Amino acid sequence: MLVNIMKLVLPNEAGISEAIKILKGGGVVVYPTDTAYGLGGIFNKKKVVSRVLKIKNRTNKKFTVICSDLLQAKKFFKLKPSEMILAKRYWPGPLSIAVSFQFAIRVPKNKVARELAQKVGQPLIATSANLSGKKDQYLALAVFKEFKNKKHQPDLIVNAGRLKTVKPSTLVKIVKNKVVVLRQGPVKIAHSA
Repeated sequence: MLVNIMKLVLPNEAGISEAIKILKGGGVVVYPTDTAYGLGGIFNKKKVVSRVLKIKNRTNKKFTVICSDLLQAKKFFKLKPSEMILAKRYWPGPLSIAVSFQFAIRVPKNKVARELAQKVGQPLIATSANLSGKKDQYLALAVFKEFKNKKHQPDLIVNAGRLKTVKPSTLVKIVKNKVVVLRQGPVKIAHSA
């Protein structure tokens, strides 16, 4: 019998407050982003990283992390001048910038996602809310169904209904001051020459 049962909340004041409390306590939450539902918690807590990996049934510790704004991104990550240019041009929006071996960062357009990161005071892991290798989820109830009979589950799902179906974020990294596109998504960027 499963002891941990996920809870669904609306993205209203009460629901956001509950999500923030869980996140600050080291919990894992599913929340809407501007691309699909994301799964995560405070990015630099080992317990959170471990739980996210177990929930998704994956071993790869590379994650996209969402920040509330560019100031929060700069507070936690060292950005190169060329990364700053991209961030100022495309954020908030579906552009992720690889800033280390483990993390790519972005500021999403989705207000709920930004509010969670802002009120928690730290960037949040924003991996897709699905089992590893499965399709991205755009409906909170589909996320609930995917995890409901699993041993490892998120603590809470912020149910913002059906999200617009959008490809995962464009992922880039800067190598020797040149843009390298690792994954083409909604933001169209060409490789630098």
